[in-house]
Amino acid sequence: MKRLLLSLVILCCASSSGYASSKAGYVWNKLQDGLSYAHLTYAHSSTSRNTTIHAFRVDPKKLRLDIITSSANKTMGESVKAMARRERALVAVNGGFFTPAHKSIGLLVKAGRRINPIHHTSWWSVFGIRNNKASILPPWKARSVRGYRMALQAGPRLVVGGRVPRLKENTPHARTAVGITKNGDVIIVATSGAGITMNEFADVMRKNRFKGGLNCVDAMALDGGSSTQLYAKAGKVDLSFSGFSTVPNSLAVFSK
Repeated sequence: MKRLLLSLVILCCASSSGYASSKAGYVWNKLQDGLSYAHLTYAHSSTSRNTTIHAFRVDPKKLRLDIITSSANKTMGESVKAMARRERALVAVNGGFFTPAHKSIGLLVKAGRRINPIHHTSWWSVFGIRNNKASILPPWKARSVRGYRMALQAGPRLVVGGRVPRLKENTPHARTAVGITKNGDVIIVATSGAGITMNEFADVMRKNRFKGGLNCVDAMALDGGSSTQLYAKAGKVDLSFSGFSTVPNSLAVFSK
């Protein structure tokens, strides 16, 4: 009997310890129905500097995602903040790639209308919303934009079916990305502070919340580096930071 009681005590202690160790690495803060915010700290083992990861979780059934483009009279693009404030967006980040003359490169679908053609580069991908459902597809699967309310082409893909593909770029930079969780939520991310490599960034997008990740089954990078910038004004969050470059387009979240 004593042995049985001792075994039960040990089992209970082990279960309690295991539960405590499963605490999530961050908290989602609800800003409004369908929109939450979290910030994560990525600690680099090789340096004392840290990367702050700003993440927004969006329910595409309750909120509208769309493209914002710079004003026609802004030939060299605009800051994300300027675009977002003009269009009254809740959240906005820099979007796809562009030429030195600040002309967008890659597919853009805004409010159901294609405003820029697809770019046939194998490692790029397309994030889109159709019938209130988000998807990330290679360009050859996204040639028809029929039914898409919005679409944005960039890349590379960071997570494909829950796995990180082979990624070449390993120099630390500021990063921007969009991902999709298993239950269909859209995760929009921009970093500040120290740069992070593409592989490190992909790992954060893929890992589950209890390991400090964002739990995306699919994700793709948007334009990064000097273009990375964020604007958010919703609930108790009033946050913005600019990159070193103006941009011609951005990905934004709006109230329906």
